[in-house]
Amino acid sequence: MGSEVKAKIYVYLRMYGESTVDDIAEGTGIYPSTVRESIFEMFNEDHVFRKKMDREGLGKKPYVYSSIDPVDLVKEISVEIEDKLNDLALIDKKISDKKVKGVKPIVSINVK
Repeated sequence: MGSEVKAKIYVYLRMYGESTVDDIAEGTGIYPSTVRESIFEMFNEDHVFRKKMDREGLGKKPYVYSSIDPVDLVKEISVEIEDKLNDLALIDKKISDKKVKGVKPIVSINVK
């Protein structure tokens, strides 16, 4: 996820479910503009879902956001960590220009 703000937003969404930017800002104490920026990044990273709010009447319908399942988030993060650890473990081969394609990964993280 990557930041304290995103973590607060994620926890808020786990606790309260579908919420607007204003709901999240009020519930977390984070400025609405910061929530908008962070939630947009989280949406692009597939860490949250978004849909238009169902409501009657004229006017712009805001998005409501909800979080992905924590296990799915852990799986995604574990793949990123695994890749970084394997890159580090193979750094000597990369530095010496040895072929690293086809080399079995040294680190494997299994999330059930």
